[in-house]
Amino acid sequence: MNLLLGIALLLLAAQLSESACFFQLQSTSAPGKAQESKICIDTTDGSVHEVGESWNATNCMVCWCENGSYRCCERSPRTFVYPEDCVAVFDNEACQYRSHAKGNPSLECS
Repeated sequence: MNLLLGIALLLLAAQLSESACFFQLQSTSAPGKAQESKICIDTTDGSVHEVGESWNATNCMVCWCENGSYRCCERSPRTFVYPEDCVAVFDNEACQYRSHAKGNPSLECS
């Protein structure tokens, strides 16, 4: 019984969070002539990455270079359910959301 309750809580937690992702198509060829690129250029900072490489982008995202494209997803999921007396704030240095009591940032919510 406890196992079923644990699984149900994990599924509920997964539904209460979401990560944003995007896909960037890149090509080094002229229009009309498809040729996949062997590198990916991160549009946020101009860094160059080889096919198969992954990296932590400067905008708190993790990215993967694939043939002719790259994809990035947020490193920290966004949780949408907090107690009413709490507020969530994104910490750009830690790349994660932290919740604290409304009106008292020093009091963390659990």
